[in-house]
Amino acid sequence: MTKVQKCLASNIKKYRKALNITQEQLAEKAKTSTTYIGTIEIGKKFPSPQMIERIADALQIESLQLFQPDSNLLMESHFDLEKFKEALLNNISKAVDLSLKKN
Repeated sequence: MTKVQKCLASNIKKYRKALNITQEQLAEKAKTSTTYIGTIEIGKKFPSPQMIERIADALQIESLQLFQPDSNLLMESHFDLEKFKEALLNNISKAVDLSLKKN
């Protein structure tokens, strides 16, 4: 499993559990099968960009949030903390700007 797959799988599961919904409920909201959600969450499948958008919508988040590494994943790889902080702040700024434009 690649780092991107691991990040995506971890985040889908994290956001799903934060909403207190099952894989079945997420699948229903994303208009896909429970089996497919399960295989994404264990890293056996990687969804299309369209499916990523549907999953993010079902989780009530922006799709890019599914690719934000959590602290456990960051510990597994070498990275520049300052560059990461800068990128994270840029992503937050873009999300806020996008949110303001929608309203």
